[in-house]
Amino acid sequence: MDTIPSDENIDEQGIEIPIEVSVFSKSQCCVCKKQIVPPTVTIREADRTELFIRRHIEIPAGSRCCTLHTVGKRLIPEAFQSLVPHKAQYRRFSPQTLINLLKSYRTRLNSNKHLDFDECMCLTDADYIKLTGFTRAQHAHILSHIPPTSLKNSATRSARSALAYLLMKLKLGLSDSVLASMVGVDSKRQMSRIISEARVAVTKHFVPRYLGLAHLTRQDVIDKHTSPIANRLLTEGRDPCILVLDGTYLYIQVT
Repeated sequence: MDTIPSDENIDEQGIEIPIEVSVFSKSQCCVCKKQIVPPTVTIREADRTELFIRRHIEIPAGSRCCTLHTVGKRLIPEAFQSLVPHKAQYRRFSPQTLINLLKSYRTRLNSNKHLDFDECMCLTDADYIKLTGFTRAQHAHILSHIPPTSLKNSATRSARSALAYLLMKLKLGLSDSVLASMVGVDSKRQMSRIISEARVAVTKHFVPRYLGLAHLTRQDVIDKHTSPIANRLLTEGRDPCILVLDGTYLYIQVT
């Protein structure tokens, strides 16, 4: 049986590994290699580690990218897939760096069992649309309207995940028990509570801004929501506010 080497046998200088490296420049995007136009985003250590684990490409610390490659200052899955390395070279890794990488591998293997809306690489935009009906950016936009005091992070789920569970419920019409199994929530009762909390927060902070007559002024309806055809047929040279209401807009049974 192999023996574990003692500390005296470990090279404190580390080892050299041939890897590919992204472009590193304050004026050039490390993802698309184009000239960066402010504002920019500095690549987080978690994303740098994720790319190294998945594609064996190193992004040097301090590298920057265009904002279009990120949501919430985290790289989107499409950015991980499209990043093209700048060159290949030998890089020296210290023993502690290698240990940290192995820990990252173990954490990923142990946690990658359910749908995860917090981990940036788990779901693409296409996955988001299929599951929630919204893109990753649209999901972040809805969440930006909800203050942290209204939908708090907890030990069992983040505010981002709670919103996603509500949107999945609305999009897919699945039972709470099925949703709980899909995302790794312990019980149907806990999932019901999470969805209820998210619904209250969305109804209070997001819905009034985008649904119902109260979120528009009369002039907004005239300037932005009146078609040329409606103007010609119904206004008779005047400039009134025109509302056409049918079963699409009134949530009642249509006879």
